[in-house]
Amino acid sequence: MPESPERAPGGASLSGLTFRLDGYARGSVSAAELSRWIDGVLSADPLGAESSDAAPWDAAPDDTRLFWRLVYLFDVEADEAVDAAQRRLAHRIVRCVETAGGAADVLELLPIVSDQDRFCAIVSKHLAGVITRTGFLSVLAESGYPDHAKLWLAHAAPEHLERLCARLAAGSYGVVARAFERRPR
Repeated sequence: MPESPERAPGGASLSGLTFRLDGYARGSVSAAELSRWIDGVLSADPLGAESSDAAPWDAAPDDTRLFWRLVYLFDVEADEAVDAAQRRLAHRIVRCVETAGGAADVLELLPIVSDQDRFCAIVSKHLAGVITRTGFLSVLAESGYPDHAKLWLAHAAPEHLERLCARLAAGSYGVVARAFERRPR
């Protein structure tokens, strides 16, 4: 479980946010509570870059970038239809933060983790012959995934794509991050 948010003032840190996302994923933090916390973080942050504190960016730029990416990702209107999907995403992100090896790796994986259900459904259809290789490559081109991941996916054999989806489903994000660093095998 992520460390307690009390380690940073106001809990406005990556660990504080991860702690809250973990609670949200587990159901101990409601969508409304998460939304209020995010609203507080957003209202406490000065809008102009010249007014912002550069210290977090200087000390831990990847952590700070990931923190703000996640704040804006979860800054959504509380809605029952969206809530279940957001809780699943929160669970995946917490798992990714725990296993990926650092904020830079999580940032790289975030587009895939956010899209993993759709992506693995597309992989399944591609492997079944419903989606052609050209169609699969088109999906990759428009995906917003990091370039090195797109390259890996474009060259992956069917068994590599199946293994990747199994690892994503199992929450083995550290293994996925390392896999993208070398050629598919």
